[in-house]
Amino acid sequence: MTARRLDFASARRSWLISVNAALVAFAVAASSFFWVAPSPALLLGPSVEEVSDAITELEVDKARALIGKLDADSTGAAIERARLSLYVGDCDTAQATLASLTGVKEAAPLADLAKNCARATAGSVVIEDKEHDLWIRLQDESDRVLLPLLADVAVKARAAIVRDLGIELPKPLRIDLVRDLFSLSAVSGLPLQAAETTGTVAVARWGRVNMISPRAATLGGGYPWEDTLQHEMTHLALSHATRDQAPLWLQEGLAKRQETRWRPPRPFDGDPAPDEVAQNALLTGESVGIDQLGPSIAMLPSADAASIAFAEVSSFIEYWIKVNGQPALRLLFQDLKGLGTNEASRALESASGYDLSGWIVRWQDYLRHLPPPKGAPLDQVVHREPISLRERARQIRTGELLLARGRAGQAVERFRVALSAEPHDAAVRFRLGKSLIEAGDVASGAPLFESVKDVDVGNPGWFALAGRYRRDKGDPEANSFFDWAVAIDPYLEEAACEGRFASPSISQNGASSAAPPKVPEIPEAPERRALCESARKIPRD
Repeated sequence: MTARRLDFASARRSWLISVNAALVAFAVAASSFFWVAPSPALLLGPSVEEVSDAITELEVDKARALIGKLDADSTGAAIERARLSLYVGDCDTAQATLASLTGVKEAAPLADLAKNCARATAGSVVIEDKEHDLWIRLQDESDRVLLPLLADVAVKARAAIVRDLGIELPKPLRIDLVRDLFSLSAVSGLPLQAAETTGTVAVARWGRVNMISPRAATLGGGYPWEDTLQHEMTHLALSHATRDQAPLWLQEGLAKRQETRWRPPRPFDGDPAPDEVAQNALLTGESVGIDQLGPSIAMLPSADAASIAFAEVSSFIEYWIKVNGQPALRLLFQDLKGLGTNEASRALESASGYDLSGWIVRWQDYLRHLPPPKGAPLDQVVHREPISLRERARQIRTGELLLARGRAGQAVERFRVALSAEPHDAAVRFRLGKSLIEAGDVASGAPLFESVKDVDVGNPGWFALAGRYRRDKGDPEANSFFDWAVAIDPYLEEAACEGRFASPSISQNGASSAAPPKVPEIPEAPERRALCESARKIPRD
């Protein structure tokens, strides 16, 4: 029995050895068959292109991690370090980094931008709002009163981008709020002449929203700065989602479409309708062309051309989404990220079945079959007094001067003459209403502010006084009118102070008043109170 047990044990050992040998042989063969060479990135570290892509996609933390593994002495690494500095708003570091690359052709444009940006932002104030994931640089610290409003818009706009486009914008959102077009050009690199020609007030470049402060635009009637912030945030989101490979028509079309989608509808949204403007441009031969936009709408030859271009891309994108749906749009983002801008037409075909030329033909056919634009009933049903444009402008300016000197009664007559020629002019209605209030005839001003259907455009002063009349009647809708006024010109006194305004210090007969003017009430809400106080400090002519 013992011998048999020994024989059995020996046989078992021989069998195990054979099996183990076979397994080892299979493992060696399998490892040879399935072996994959490690990527160059694992052996050599990240490439400059990988760092560049991370920066372009606004993945700042990823870019920082990768850039630390690059050859510190290489030109490519220095350029990307400078780019990253610009993307996080550190223009001084970017300038210092590029100082060592004098004579390097590729670094020259970046060096000029960094130098101009550093000069423009010297002495600026940076506020980091971690609660709302915001980084805001103010050229004028007086704009600090806008921060709660900016934060509110930014949070809602970010949510709208996620909902509509499926894109999560990287955090924090960086905003440069500058004083004027010169500074806008300096921090963004947009040519000054292009900004002046097209009336550009904001641009999304270098990972930041660069905007002119509404304070700078207050004497010109303001601009829709809230919707503008949403517009530029959309550009940043598309840069993130497509690695900045979205063609201009897609960038501007979606940005324009998103402008108002972060908030409830307001009067004059979509007025004039993009379809109507695009249809008229197509039929009259004034079309700019979806595929003829050049490097930027801000660099088109005129403000009219820019307006037509915005209408065309808005109409085109709205039509495309209506036909293809949101899933196709998100698929297009992925294809663009993989194929690149030069293959945008191919990506469009992949996502929706037609290339760009095919979609333009279909869209133009859609425009041709739309009903013709309706006439302007406001111009047809109201009798206009015969008065030249020059005379009307003279009456308005004279009325403004009279009102500023405390002669409200005389100003009323001037504004009445001007309004007779353009009865729906919101700006003149505002001036006439203010003059009537100042002259003590408050009741006569009420009809000027009864309905938004009676005015031609959204005017911050008109909205503010319309809110004032509604508030005095106890109408809860008054707050909406005040919000609409601030959305256009937060530093207009009547807008910031909810329809209240200070009287001039000159009496009706033109002599200086012995007593200082009575300061009107200010809003109760702390944020609006601060805005009102800031608005009253701005010099007016």
